[in-house]
Amino acid sequence: MSAFVVHNLELDGQGGATSLPVSELPKILPDQGCRWVHLDALQDDGYDWLSSLEGIPETAIEALFAEETRPRTVKMGKGLLLTLRGVNLNPESNPSDMVSLRLWVTPHFIVSSRRRKLLSVQDVVKDLANNEGPTNTGDIVATLTETLTGRMAKIITGLEDELADLEESIGEGIEAGQRDSLVQRRLETIRLRRFLVPQKEAINKLSQESITWMTPEQTAQVQEAANDITRYVEGLESLRERCLLMQEEFANLQAEKMNARMYVLSILSGIFMPLGFLTGLFGINIGGMPGTDSSAAFWLFCVVLVVLGGGQFVLMRKSRWF
Repeated sequence: MSAFVVHNLELDGQGGATSLPVSELPKILPDQGCRWVHLDALQDDGYDWLSSLEGIPETAIEALFAEETRPRTVKMGKGLLLTLRGVNLNPESNPSDMVSLRLWVTPHFIVSSRRRKLLSVQDVVKDLANNEGPTNTGDIVATLTETLTGRMAKIITGLEDELADLEESIGEGIEAGQRDSLVQRRLETIRLRRFLVPQKEAINKLSQESITWMTPEQTAQVQEAANDITRYVEGLESLRERCLLMQEEFANLQAEKMNARMYVLSILSGIFMPLGFLTGLFGINIGGMPGTDSSAAFWLFCVVLVVLGGGQFVLMRKSRWF
């Protein structure tokens, strides 16, 4: 298989597929059967081959090889352009760094492209190898839509569990690293929501389009995926609100701790202020100070300070200052 062709499959209509060599890539749009060509968008050869294929509009080719794209469903030429995103489950990757999948679909032909591996595509290819996969282009679209949406559930559920644990730990007191963990969860929520909101609109539009090459069962499958992703978006909205509330709780707890410390310092300042005044007053070195000729004056002065400090403490305690 050439570097720019990831998969070149001909479906048999029974759940299986035959992998064809690059030399058998179609030169015109197939008008019978079902062909699926999956391309690596990082290879320029794929762009050149697709440009030579008659019947594909230039705008669809540009969309298939664009560096950045958002989820959408648009009718282009004789086919339908579908751009979706899936959670990134590749090793050592952040799931919220979503991977794009672009498809241009006709009744008998699908060309798709990716810049990074997407496990949902690998699952469909594996099912085809086991004769348990989709049977036509509409089935491929419905299966990919359902698979991409289904993989999001585990990630969003994991975020909900992590936030629940964080909320419980905050109730027991603030610890080092909790704020960083909350910020990370909030960033993941924002990244996921950024693509899931337009993806919800794209899948809803796909489920509502009058597409002759999709059966009622396939349309119902897409509608179920639309319901699921709507629920996920609502869950992300809830997670975002919970993150905001937890940030406010962090700020309130920090403010309470700071206020408590400042209050203690204020109490201590109030107690030692008159004592400091007296020690300062009696520390001046001029004539006429009382007790300068008495050996017991120092100890008497210490007793006065203790009594004065104790009296202040009792007075503040009765006044419920602390």
